[in-house]
Amino acid sequence: MLGDVVIKERPEVEQKRQEIVISMDRDAKTLKGIENNILRLLQENEVEEILDADTLIDVLKDSKVTSKEINERIAEAEVVEKEIIETRNLYTSIAVRGSIIYFVIADMANINFMY
Repeated sequence: MLGDVVIKERPEVEQKRQEIVISMDRDAKTLKGIENNILRLLQENEVEEILDADTLIDVLKDSKVTSKEINERIAEAEVVEKEIIETRNLYTSIAVRGSIIYFVIADMANINFMY
């Protein structure tokens, strides 16, 4: 109910929240892919070859840069998410009242079938 109220009153806030959720999911998948790639490269190389493998070193450098960018985006997203939560909390009382009205109307049929 809260989501419906916020969509009606402040659609830009709800859209921003959805974009952040999608962005954070995409970043989490990217980090997981980087992690899996590093583990795969470590598994494929022998112990003596690990320091000599240029591809592994390049992947580690690239992953360090990518993970730093992702961590910065996550930090920014957390700040924006806090602002969105504060905005959504302004509409909590309206959502509670709306849910009470819904359940009162739904329970009216238990009192009399005419309702």
